[in-house]
Amino acid sequence: MSKAKGMRHRGQRKSTAALSEDGEAGTPTAIGTPPEDPQPTKPGLDGALVVHPPKRIKRRRWFIAGIAIGVLTALSAILYVNPTQNTHISRMQELLGDLDVMSIIPDSLLPDDFIQDMTKLLALDSHPARSTGEFEPALSLAKQEGLSKKHNVILVPGIISSGLESWSTASCSRPYFRQRLWGTSTMFKAILLDKDCWKQHIMLDKKTGLDPPNIKLRAAQGLDAADYFITGYWIWGKAIENLAVLGYDSNDMSLAAYDWRLSYYDLERRDQYFSHLKARIEISRSAGKKTVLVAHSMGSQVVQYFMKWVESSAGGNGGPHWVNDHIEAVVNLAGSSLGVPKTLASLLSGEQRETVQPLASYLLDHFMSRKELARVFRSWTGLPSLLPKGGNAIWGDLDGAPDDPIANSTDINTLVEPANNTADMPQYVSFGGQIRFDGDSDSSSGLHNQTMQDSLQLLFSALSRDELRLLNRDYSFGVFRTAKEMEAHKNDHRVWTNPLQHQLPNAPGLSIYCIYGHGATTERAYYYTTENATMDDLHDSSGVPAFKIDRTHRPHVSNVDIGIVNGEGDGTVPLLSLGYMCADGWRKPLFNPHGVRIVSREFVHNPLAVFKDIRGGAEAADHINILGNHDATADMLRIVAGQGHQIQDRFTSNIREYARRINIP
Repeated sequence: MSKAKGMRHRGQRKSTAALSEDGEAGTPTAIGTPPEDPQPTKPGLDGALVVHPPKRIKRRRWFIAGIAIGVLTALSAILYVNPTQNTHISRMQELLGDLDVMSIIPDSLLPDDFIQDMTKLLALDSHPARSTGEFEPALSLAKQEGLSKKHNVILVPGIISSGLESWSTASCSRPYFRQRLWGTSTMFKAILLDKDCWKQHIMLDKKTGLDPPNIKLRAAQGLDAADYFITGYWIWGKAIENLAVLGYDSNDMSLAAYDWRLSYYDLERRDQYFSHLKARIEISRSAGKKTVLVAHSMGSQVVQYFMKWVESSAGGNGGPHWVNDHIEAVVNLAGSSLGVPKTLASLLSGEQRETVQPLASYLLDHFMSRKELARVFRSWTGLPSLLPKGGNAIWGDLDGAPDDPIANSTDINTLVEPANNTADMPQYVSFGGQIRFDGDSDSSSGLHNQTMQDSLQLLFSALSRDELRLLNRDYSFGVFRTAKEMEAHKNDHRVWTNPLQHQLPNAPGLSIYCIYGHGATTERAYYYTTENATMDDLHDSSGVPAFKIDRTHRPHVSNVDIGIVNGEGDGTVPLLSLGYMCADGWRKPLFNPHGVRIVSREFVHNPLAVFKDIRGGAEAADHINILGNHDATADMLRIVAGQGHQIQDRFTSNIREYARRINIP
């Protein structure tokens, strides 16, 4: 077999991580076109000249040229955006002087796969998506409804949204001083050309959970800390534009960026993050304005933690009425209040399909091993805050799950109940088994199918002693069923990230809005294999995860794709986590004894075709693009303009039926 054929065999299966979960797909445009040759002519039968089309130039020649040009273009874009000092220029010159294309292409990929994916993803850096309309819907709302700014606004980003910049002066750090090693093209440059140095910076110390010796990475500050991940790929950019139409500027709108790698406890201990946030809100209140906290994804948990911290004598010591006196509303955009199952996969086996920025996901998946990824993920003490909460009470057991599909439902993501299946209809897999094995057990390890509680215990057994110690120091994942339990733990910071173990603040004047999308295929559970490993291998000093997702094709089940059991949600967060607390939990006296106003706003994910808008357009409602959704943005604008009382519940999913299946008083 020739080398080329061997490469094609090894690269037969393309990685799904190269595609963003907002539906990016399609074939990139050609990198180059052949030069125009003069069209040959010769006399026809009647003496007239007949024009013959030029002969087709062999595609292989242009394919090879495309590879060379594409790699050079991609690397040039990565290395020359925001260039840093002569060291990087010299490094680029050396690279171009003796470029070995095959050495930077992973063995598992075809050369054309790599070039097509890289050029397609880098295109995001040069073609901003603007088809939803500049400054809309704010321009229309300001004209039609007379909206203008009223409350102070603080934006709280989610995980991996805030840029992280280096303040280290150690030898390997110096070329990156004050450059972002997370976010911007500097990150991609470091992963491609200086991976060991990048890992030293991005990982936290395994014993302290803080900075490693001689390393200092800090969250970028200001509105541009999370407005765009890289040029053209907006995160908060559209929200900031719309708020500016109502009259907001940097005096009454800010972005509370944070180092999302840290546990919330360490955010205060190292950076005094919550103290600074409290002071910022108090300054606004002294000027006569209350604050609206607009949070996205993990930011919703950061806000929950803050509201408990600020009133606690063990935290900000603001007293029981501080939230009511200072905060007008909390807007949770795609909030992950009950966690995300894909966090379990990231920590257990070093596997992830992230949605924030597809090129970042691509580089992590193809230029780092599962061993490396698992070590990086497990060092981030903030990541376990996204582990699913509530155990089997929320996520189900081997007999079924609350969000298993409903028979005869009109919802776009529901499937047929097993009782209605016929021999020629594929069945669905219940979500109650969080980790599954073919045949219900794994012969090598002796493990059987695992519920959510079982799966978390499996993860805990895989963590090192220090990793488990820090996790137990910072988090709790259970359910309290009595007010007495919550009162006993009201000053325990471990429960402040879990809405099932604490009560909302004493703030009857506060409103909480849960605004999210649904209808996008979302990871809910997994098929795993142990690759003939035993339980002892989980503690192997090499750190190689013994488990990995079993990507065997299973055509007999309709909701399983390459080992991932798919359910309903926004493409990242399942519907249960997005909606349960607002649809049901926070409407119960147990969790909301003081009558905080709760409003749910659901929007069906309805993206445009990718060739019309790569980000999905004004009705895209998946996890990131909800930040550009016109209806969701309109709700946010009305709330900050003091018109939140006009916004009422909007349910378009089965979340209330799923909530009725959950047995929590």
